[in-house]
Amino acid sequence: MVKAYIMILVYVGKLEAVLSKLRGIENIESIAVTAGDYDVIVKVAVESLEELMETTDKIQMAGNIKRTTTTVIEKEITA
Repeated sequence: MVKAYIMILVYVGKLEAVLSKLRGIENIESIAVTAGDYDVIVKVAVESLEELMETTDKIQMAGNIKRTTTTVIEKEITA
């Protein structure tokens, strides 16, 4: 299992449209609206790096997205 955070920069005024599209994309575990350098951070869980690339492509093709940055989770620690 490969898990990753995908940070998304959204065009101004398009947040709700992006959130609506993200809700329909398979493999997204969670969606967080954030303040700071990125507008949205999604957590994805896939079976392979190839599937991660496909999921990232779907996110980028959702429209109204200026840029994404993907960070693969090497180890997840429960607090």
